[in-house]
Amino acid sequence: MTTFNYGEFTTRNLGFITKAEQAALRDGAVFVAGVGGMGGASFLALVRAGVGRFAVCDIDVFETSNMNRQVFAFTDTVGQDKAEAACAAARRINPEVQIERLGAEWIDQVADLAGRYPVIVNGTDDIAAGVALYRAAKAAGATVIDAYASPLPSVIVVRPSDPRPEERLRYPTHGKALDAIRPEDLRAS
Repeated sequence: MTTFNYGEFTTRNLGFITKAEQAALRDGAVFVAGVGGMGGASFLALVRAGVGRFAVCDIDVFETSNMNRQVFAFTDTVGQDKAEAACAAARRINPEVQIERLGAEWIDQVADLAGRYPVIVNGTDDIAAGVALYRAAKAAGATVIDAYASPLPSVIVVRPSDPRPEERLRYPTHGKALDAIRPEDLRAS
């Protein structure tokens, strides 16, 4: 096995970013909620860029149908927990990366996670979870990066002072307490 050297690992980043910016990435912390489609692609890119600390969650396992679009889905990861497989792959890239792995319990810890991770990638495909994530991020002053798999470019950055999607898009959830949101509030009309 080759000895890992962070400086050598990230040397090709220099020129695109400065040494100070690379140090900020190494010291940076990102919460990735959902590592299937776009969340997985974002996590992989951030690990390869040299981000040093993550919280990663997913509530699903890989299926054969995921292999056409999800970066951590392979024949040998079918049936495996998505977060566990993604974390294992990340550690094969950067054995020094720090990763806090969560499952379904992440939603109960979302306020704490948003307070500890100033950048959040929303890779969830659950409207209620997304609403909770955006609300917690706003309360904590965290930035959310949202990317959707669609035919058109669809990466959205929502800074702490920006309106949340439920405000901007007038979701029926807007203004309701999380425990007051009904299933019909989460369906597209």
